[in-house]
Amino acid sequence: MNQISNSMKHILFLVICSCLMIPSLVFSQNINEALEPAVRGAAVIDLLASGTLDTWKVPSAHWHLEGGSVVGQTMERQKAPEFLYTKQRFSNFEFTCEMRLTGDNHANTGIYYRVTPIMFRGIYEAPSGYEFDAAVTNDNLTGSIGDWYVRPSLRIYADKAVVDQIFKPENWNRMTMRVRGDHLEYWINGIKVMDYRDQDPKGSREGTIGFQMHDGSVMKVEYRNIRVLPLEP
Repeated sequence: MNQISNSMKHILFLVICSCLMIPSLVFSQNINEALEPAVRGAAVIDLLASGTLDTWKVPSAHWHLEGGSVVGQTMERQKAPEFLYTKQRFSNFEFTCEMRLTGDNHANTGIYYRVTPIMFRGIYEAPSGYEFDAAVTNDNLTGSIGDWYVRPSLRIYADKAVVDQIFKPENWNRMTMRVRGDHLEYWINGIKVMDYRDQDPKGSREGTIGFQMHDGSVMKVEYRNIRVLPLEP
């Protein structure tokens, strides 16, 4: 009986140990899912590979190439924002770039995606689609999700304490995202700041990628190393 009892105790011990290991396994899986996509490989599209803006729809002379970077610059405050869009449309993808924003205390930029341009209140062309707020001076929107021109109530904030630690004002910051179906994920400088599922049927599922130069600011925004990897649904 003692031998059987000892065997049962051993089995029970193994079962308990296995149960205790389950949270660790789940946690490890979450860590792996948080890894920033490399956005590399044969299928990757380099959006500046030609050394020109041929793959982009350029709205005005405010946008140009400078030292291998896309630059949007204003010398005086603009009455309306401007958006530089890709000519190609994307649905599911991984995207990365490096961004630097300088200017006055109203300087503001964002990465828009799954965009179809619309006329906003009959005043200017604006993007219907998602935004990865890339840098908002003196605000807490950096790293957030928005769809302001179509669904202004949609605003999902990143953890400001985390963003403040990793974001480098007036310096280069790597902005990466993975977009697949309703699942939207953002990284800043290798740290995941956003993981959100937008189940609203009004959410855009396909469109162009674009960069914003905000109105009401004297600013310069630069984007470089711009790559996108289309994904299967």
